[in-house]
Amino acid sequence: MPYELRDLAPALDYARRHPEVGFALLRSLEKGPRPGFAAIVDDPGRVKALMLVSRPDWRRSGPLITRIQLDAAASAEALELLAWIPPTAQVRINTYRPWLQELVQGSLECAQTVQHLLCVADRQQFQPDQRAEMAVEIAPDEIGLYNQAEPLQLREGDRLFGVVRDGRLLACAAMGPPEGGYVPVRYLFTRPGERRRGYGTAALSAAVQAGLEEGHRVLCRLPVSELYLLHLAARLGFAPVCREWSAEGRPRQ
Repeated sequence: MPYELRDLAPALDYARRHPEVGFALLRSLEKGPRPGFAAIVDDPGRVKALMLVSRPDWRRSGPLITRIQLDAAASAEALELLAWIPPTAQVRINTYRPWLQELVQGSLECAQTVQHLLCVADRQQFQPDQRAEMAVEIAPDEIGLYNQAEPLQLREGDRLFGVVRDGRLLACAAMGPPEGGYVPVRYLFTRPGERRRGYGTAALSAAVQAGLEEGHRVLCRLPVSELYLLHLAARLGFAPVCREWSAEGRPRQ
């Protein structure tokens, strides 16, 4: 029977016992208890399946999607935790094993699945691009001064680095606030007509350099379908640490 942990220690122990898939799980658990977060396990005495649940913030607008991270050693335990999800819930479930992704996709109606690769760069691995000097940091109150191809997907606390020419923002990369020793790349964009000219590489290289200089490692979450971005990250010294599948839908009745 699924059990909600009050003490996250058993969940942390499980994630550390499965380092091949535990990177993303550990990052969530190391934030500690917080509003709207729950850790569900099959057996608190010897965890074989773990589900981390981030319930919607009802104060925000937009669709209320419950975000779930799921891992299990076997299908029986995974199905036991999946049965805990209310049938009316709209969920986004992240998994880190191919067989578990297939199980989740089959358990959701109209599931849409995407695959990402989580990559990390540190000071030893990072290989800065010489064109990074083309990029500058853009303060939040300066963003509106530039002609943009589309609205920027920024959050509070993000740092934006971009290549600007003649009042036009040609490419940019946004870094999120540090969290647990990492700063995430939140956003990467190059104008369609300006691609293959090194502007995106320059913006990302400048952003990564800034994060590393503050003493953090840099985390990049890239869609597997975007081969150009994967090659770009590899050239800058990012190393893959975890593969992630994300499926969104409602539980089958």
